[in-house]
Amino acid sequence: MPAYNSEKTLRQSIDCLLGQTLSDLELVVSDNASTDGTWDILQDYARRDARVRPIRQPVNIGANGNYSAVFLASRGRYFKWASSNDWCAPRLLQACVDRLEADPGTVLVAPRTRLFESGVDDAVDYRDDIACRDDNPVQRFIHVGTHLALNNVMNGVVRRDALAKTRLIEHYPGADVVLVAHLALLGKIDLLDEPLFHRRMDAATATRLMNSADVHRHHYPVPTWRASLPSWRLAAGWLRVALLTGGLSLRDRAAAVDWVLRRAYWSRADIGRDLVELLRLGRRS
Repeated sequence: MPAYNSEKTLRQSIDCLLGQTLSDLELVVSDNASTDGTWDILQDYARRDARVRPIRQPVNIGANGNYSAVFLASRGRYFKWASSNDWCAPRLLQACVDRLEADPGTVLVAPRTRLFESGVDDAVDYRDDIACRDDNPVQRFIHVGTHLALNNVMNGVVRRDALAKTRLIEHYPGADVVLVAHLALLGKIDLLDEPLFHRRMDAATATRLMNSADVHRHHYPVPTWRASLPSWRLAAGWLRVALLTGGLSLRDRAAAVDWVLRRAYWSRADIGRDLVELLRLGRRS
């Protein structure tokens, strides 16, 4: 669980995980240099439940960096990212793990999603969660790239050995979707037909509801080269996955690269704006 200034929602999110029917778990929570009471709350939980293992970042490493940090600190055979704002039904972990145990070819299992703003009782069904069950890895890869809207599937349960083969969530907007596409090349992604995941959607917690300045502060709180050329970095991320994922045939690799290049062509306006902005900043300096 990555957390940043989450004192208002943190207890609810932790309680639903500690109350799972699958109780053999470790909850690693990374406090991303919060300035509110997040760290005090985590210390309190750690004193009361040995399964809670809090870590604290000395400086804010950005949202994507903090998501990667909790995976690197974890030890389980299966792994789940859990937002400090969301809520999971008690059966979520057990249902996902049961499906993974039943099918070695599946690398990620997620339940259907309900969205809420003020409280779980007011949640509404989200209709566009995806599964990728095609036998062809490139078709799964393309399906993620063309159909994944809200990235709810990343909140499912994934095989640790598959996730360890990826670059996790790199430092550019859209890197989470690239990660899911990489997992789709490595194996199938399954969707449980049960709404066990409840996602909070408000302007304080949901990236797609933030204005661009807030998104930038959330992901890149300290000026860094990692914030430059986001569209270029996104295009490079897709291409890197298509070229370097192991186990693909030459034909499949060529098909994946072809789709990525076509995607970059249709995104050329964004890539061009990145270059213009870089040149403008260069003239200023």
